Parts: sequence; C-alpha cells; structure tokens
Amino acid sequence: MKKILFALMLCLANSSVIMAQNQLTVTVDTAGTLARLLPNEVRSSISELKVNGELNGQDIKVLQSITSRARPRGENEEVLTELDLTDVVILEAKGSFRTRANQLPAAMFANCQSLEVVLLPSTLESVSKSCFSGCTNLREVVMPDSLLVIDDYAFNGCVSLTSVELPAELQKIENHAFDGCRSLTEIEIPEEVELIDNYAFVRCVNLEKVVIKGAVSRIPVSAFADCERLKVIDIPASVDIIGNEAFKGCRSLEEVTMPEVLAEIGNNAFENCVSLKQVAAHSVGKVGNAAFAGCLSMQRVTMGGVGRLGTAVFLNCSGLASVAIDGALSAIPKQTFSGCTSLASVKLPPVIRNIDELAFFECKSLQQIELPTALREIDEHAFENCTNLKTLHVPSLVKRIGEGAFSGCLSLDSVHVEGFIEQVEDNLFRYCRSLRAVALPVSVRSIGDNAFEQCSLLQQITLPISIDEIGDNAFEKCVSLTTIIVPAACRSIGSAAFRDCSGIMRIELPAALKKIGSNAFAQCVSLRDVVCYSPIPPTMTRSTFKGVPVAACTVYIPKGAKNTYRKDKTWNRLPKIVEQF
Repeated sequence: MKKILFALMLCLANSSVIMAQNQLTVTVDTAGTLARLLPNEVRSSISELKVNGELNGQDIKVLQSITSRARPRGENEEVLTELDLTDVVILEAKGSFRTRANQLPAAMFANCQSLEVVLLPSTLESVSKSCFSGCTNLREVVMPDSLLVIDDYAFNGCVSLTSVELPAELQKIENHAFDGCRSLTEIEIPEEVELIDNYAFVRCVNLEKVVIKGAVSRIPVSAFADCERLKVIDIPASVDIIGNEAFKGCRSLEEVTMPEVLAEIGNNAFENCVSLKQVAAHSVGKVGNAAFAGCLSMQRVTMGGVGRLGTAVFLNCSGLASVAIDGALSAIPKQTFSGCTSLASVKLPPVIRNIDELAFFECKSLQQIELPTALREIDEHAFENCTNLKTLHVPSLVKRIGEGAFSGCLSLDSVHVEGFIEQVEDNLFRYCRSLRAVALPVSVRSIGDNAFEQCSLLQQITLPISIDEIGDNAFEKCVSLTTIIVPAACRSIGSAAFRDCSGIMRIELPAALKKIGSNAFAQCVSLRDVVCYSPIPPTMTRSTFKGVPVAACTVYIPKGAKNTYRKDKTWNRLPKIVEQF
C-alpha cells in the first residue's frame, strides 16, 4: 500500500499526470515514455485511463499490459474498464514492437475481458485485425471520422457490444469484423462503404435493423447469416450479387426489397428464413442451390430474367402457393419445389427443356400444371406424390419420362402422352388410384416394373403395338381392368404383371410371346378366356395362373396346337384348351 501511495505521489508531482479517484489522465510529451509516467503500482490502481500525445511501439506495449489484466490481484487493485485514446497519435515505429502510423496493431486488445468502453484515436485510419476480438465485456466503442477500414475479426466475439456508430468516411468492413456481436441491435452502413466482406455480421443474433447506404456491389458470403431478429432488409440498387448464405437462418426476416437487376442470388442465401413471406425479383440471372430452402412462410415468388436455377431452390417451402418464373431457363433442377405442399399455381417459361429429379416432389396442392412446349425430359420422381394433380398432358417433344415421375399422384384422372417416349419407366404411375384413362404414343416399346401398379380405377388401356416387354408387377392390382390385349410384338410378360387384377375376364396373348413370368396372372379370379395366338406355348411357371378358377377358364389356341399345349406341364394344368382359329 505504501508503494502505491508513493508511486501516486510521484505521478502527481509530474504535470503530465492528472488523477481523480480511479481516473487517470496521462499526457505523453515524448514518445516512448508512457512506462515512466505509469509505473506498475499505478497501472493496477486505475479503472479509467485517458492518454494524450504521440505513442510509439513501446507505449502501445504498456497499454496492452494494462488492458490485459482480467481481474484485480489484490484487495486495493482495479482493472481498466474505460480507455480514452481520442487525443493519441500513433507513430510509425520499428524495433521489437512495430507500429504503423495511425493504426492500432493487430490483436491490440484481443481477449481483454475487463474493457467496457473505448474511445479510439481521432486520427486512426484502421481498426486492425482482431483488435478487440474476444473482448466479451466491451459495450461501447467510439470511432473517429478518420476511420477508413475495420479489419478482419476486429470486434469478433464482442458479445456485450450494444451499438456502433460507423464513421461517415468508412470504406471497408472486412471478414468477420462483427462476428458474434450478440448484443448489437442495429447498424447503419455509411454511404462511402464500398466493401462489406464475408461473415461481417454473422451470428449477430439480436440485430434487428440494418440500413445499407453504401453503394456496395455485393452482399458477401454469410454477411448477415444467423441474425435471428433481423426483420426487414432493403438491398441497395448497386448490389448485383447476394452471396452464399448471406441471410441464412435469419428466422425473423419478413421482408426483402431486391434490386431491379441481380446477377446472382447465391447458394443458401435465404435458407431457413422461416418468416419470409414473398420474393419479387424483376431480373435475376442465377439463383443458387437451396437459396430459399426452408422458407416456411413464403407464399409467393415472382422472378424474371432467370437464366439458371440451382438445385432445391425452394425445397420445403411448405407455405408457397404461387410461383411465376420467366426467362431463358433451360431446366427446373433437382428438388426445386420438393416439399412445397401448398403450391397450387405454377407458371414456367415455355423454353424449359428438362424437369429434373424430384423437382415437384410432394407438391400436394398442385391440381394442374401446363408443361412447357419445349420440354424434352421429365426425370425420376419429378411429380411423385402430387396427390391432387388431376390431369396431365405431356407435350410432343418429350422423349423420356423417368422412373416414378408421377407415382403416388392419387387424384390423377387422365394422362395423354404426346411425346415419342420409348419406355414407360418403372413405377411411373404407381399408386395413381384415380387414373381412368391413359393415352400412350406408338413409340413405346416397353412397360417398366410396377408402372401402373394399383391404378385401381383403370378400366382399359390400349397398349401400343410396338411394345415388346411388360415388366414385373406392371399392372398389379389394377382391379378395374376387364380385358387385356397384349400387343403383337410383345415377347415377354414379367412376374406378377397382372397379379390381383380381379376384374380381368379376357386376355389375348400374341404369337410372338415367348415368356410369361411367375404369378403373372395370379389371383385374377374373374378370368374366363385366355386367347393365345402362338402355336408354341410360351414358357411359364406353375404359379403363373395361381388362384385362377381354372375349371371355369377356357384357353383358345391355334388349330393343330392342342397336342403341343397338352404336352407342356404348365399349360396342361389348365383343363379347358380349345383349338379355335
């Protein structure tokens, strides 16, 4: 205690030191002398410090040692909570601790747990990299008009910082500058700012208001990601790119004003903005992957000039009801509208050539869609589980419809395929339980596995003459079918192809048929007539007609073929074989 009092008396005897209670003002007349003006005993007795004058590296090092003390070490000691450097000029200095003119050194106050208020030098041009990073109790920073740059991680993790007034001449806000400033509630970015860099305000979870006055050209990667209380953002007209994850996880964001012209909205830019209600963009060249995925409250999307969409752009936007997209778009990519369960109205550009995998998966409110006239391909599961889709017209240029593209469309009543597809793919119309009418083009050569399984209202289907194969379970449980005429070119009928078609009464099998799979007509309990035009019995198994009342069923074959059929152990199980033609 005596040492501290003696040190204070020496300091007070010096006209450069003024002290009141725990407040101390020090004027440095000669750079490099701060250590002499502030002996160790004094440094531990002050909570508020104002420094005036020119400082070099040695002086800066002294300030670092004072601010780095996180807690008092003795009963009468203090830690520094407020630091006023308004009238400090930082000099260019070499030596063991180098400094640049008008710049605080990198990590100058990093992890200083006691600092609460800092007034920066009036001539300061840059807040250096990590300067205040981890200052968890810092609540106020006064920045000078001279400040041009806030460098990388400058205020990273300053969780108590409640407000920041950025100077009018500021030009750059660098990477992670305010990352994790959890108490920051609003920020106004001045007109002279030309760069906001990646992650600048990420995880500012209480940030409610952002005003961007600067003519920035982009909102960078994760600039405002996880700003959970941000409600409104007006993006300046100067912006042409919204970067990846720029506003991802802004859960309170309700309204976004887009520029008239945007070159790009990046990947995941607005993902999980669960309160966002609508998006309107007059012209946007590219929209990245999952850009609006998980925007649960979004109801309407209007976009013009679109040249490219990424995958899953509107994935699981369960409230989305209306979409109008225009532009030179060539494809609706994978999962674009997957899980948009409220989607009822879709307007697409006529130039689209591809609708990709799962593009409209589980769009359960979609009752109709006008497919683009330029369409060439509909990929796997594109409209699967669109349970309210009622009618479908596939345009003439379509050459392929992928597996399961319309599976589970429970309300689908009629299908007209005008395009020259060669195959009805596996599971294409599986579980379309309301399907009554299907018109297939003459180009179809095969019916895939489970293609029409459980189309329980399908009463008849005209199979194109060029079909040479009917796949496994292709028409299983199509209980309303009454007559099946297998086309003349067909060589193979798959296993369980017509199993449990309990309404089928008559089957006509062509001369070209070589193989009938196991259980192909099993449980066809109404079957009475089987007409087989081949003089040589097609191969089949003992289960092909399993469960059919064979005593009531007659097989009609060509004249002169009866002995051949009787010698076949599987056909011989059918007792009524009659030569008729």
